Amino acid sequence: MKKFALTLVALIILSSIPFLGVAEISGDEPLVFETPFMITNAGQGPGGKMGRLLIKQAKALELDKDFFYVDVPYEDDVTEKPYSCIVIVIGSTDKGLGATGITIDEEIDRVNRVMAAAKEAEVPVVAVLLEKDKRSDIPTNANERCIDAVCPGSAMMIVIKDGNQDGRFDKLKEEYDIPLVLIDSAMDFGELSKTMFNKK
Repeated sequence: MKKFALTLVALIILSSIPFLGVAEISGDEPLVFETPFMITNAGQGPGGKMGRLLIKQAKALELDKDFFYVDVPYEDDVTEKPYSCIVIVIGSTDKGLGATGITIDEEIDRVNRVMAAAKEAEVPVVAVLLEKDKRSDIPTNANERCIDAVCPGSAMMIVIKDGNQDGRFDKLKEEYDIPLVLIDSAMDFGELSKTMFNKK
């Protein structure tokens, strides 16, 4: 409960912070996509909502026109609209899983089916990690399982630097030949969206 409350406070703070300057990024050159695109989550955490808020706060893209938030997408949602890509923000919480009444095994199965549908429809996936505490040294924890489900099949990874201190995403980049973009803070994701997506 305390962790959820802190996340909620963080979202409220983010909503009141003006975006200034250019995103602090390093690593590979970000890929560029057209609009519209879908943003969602893997793990039933608040990351998808956070990503949606950050993009809205950047004030370059319009929700429900340039991008669409889908809380719990399934296979058919992948082709519901002519998405240029699907942005999946990784992060799992017990509260989120409990609220939806599913287990992490069921969630991973859903994510796997969405990834398979995206591959079949040739809709690229952008894997995103915005919260530095969404990692653990326990390989079987929910967040690591979400990383395993999404990242190997993604076209690009966008990761907050503090979430890559052990080089986990560097290894995924090398093994699967996936561009890795590192951002200094979650707020940089909103700024990055300004140049990463071209409005039609």
